[in-house]
Amino acid sequence: MSLIRKQKMTEKNLAAKRRNGRQGRGPVTPTGKAHSAAAMLRHGFYSRAQDEAMIALGEDPKEYRGLLQSLVDDLEPCAGLQSELVVRMGRALWRMQRAERMQDGLAIKRVQSGLQTEQLAATPRLLKNHELCERLYAIGRMMNRPDPPPSAAEIEALLDAFGDNPPHDIQELFPLVRSFGEAAAKAPRPVSENSNNQAIPSSAAEQECDLVREKLDRALTEVALHYQRAEDLLMEMYEKVKSPENIAALMAPKNEKAMLMQRMEDSNLRQLWRLTKMFLMVKRSRRSVESDESSHSGDYSDENEAS
Repeated sequence: MSLIRKQKMTEKNLAAKRRNGRQGRGPVTPTGKAHSAAAMLRHGFYSRAQDEAMIALGEDPKEYRGLLQSLVDDLEPCAGLQSELVVRMGRALWRMQRAERMQDGLAIKRVQSGLQTEQLAATPRLLKNHELCERLYAIGRMMNRPDPPPSAAEIEALLDAFGDNPPHDIQELFPLVRSFGEAAAKAPRPVSENSNNQAIPSSAAEQECDLVREKLDRALTEVALHYQRAEDLLMEMYEKVKSPENIAALMAPKNEKAMLMQRMEDSNLRQLWRLTKMFLMVKRSRRSVESDESSHSGDYSDENEAS
């Protein structure tokens, strides 16, 4: 049996309450208006100071209000402890989202920094190797040019383009290139046929030029293939810098800040779980009490009718 007897509403009571409600004009003083406005706030979490803090953190207060309102709509808390628990649940969820944004921001910075570092390390090697390949190809084009033969100045310009300290295997080509230039300069211009369509025998200078060309061609092909393979490998490495696997590796947390953000998110998740569990317990308890009061109130009415 309930210790508190509920008031039984009658038409007379309802009419009196309606008359009293129409007589109220609401707060008229600044203090009263402030209290009235604050009554619509949930625990002061929509205050201007809170909005300013969220804006300073790059967050939208309206999104937080929407999150909190969705919790209120879903859970339908009663005033008091249930409402306080729902507000704290909203805060925990918001902090979890904040921790996720912070982790994403840190991951983006790690990826950007890592990509920049790896690209800066790979680019000079790739460009240097590409330049060597292009200069080797220039020698090949000069060597296979039928007319006119390369001059000594042209040959030295091609060799000087490799710089003051070219790789050793390329330096070994320099004597062959100069020898080919000297042999090509001594050989007459190529004439394959005479006026009677008869082949003209090659001179000794032409034969020597052909031998030097063949020797240079073999050596140049071997060296050029080596640098072409190196360029292909460097290009493959450069492309792997932006591969999903490499980005995932760069994204992995490696410093204390990232681990702290992960612990913060886990802590908020545990807090949300505890608050949800507590809220459900409080709500079940209240329902149980209301059910008991309803049943006792019915018993009380039955007793009055019986008496």
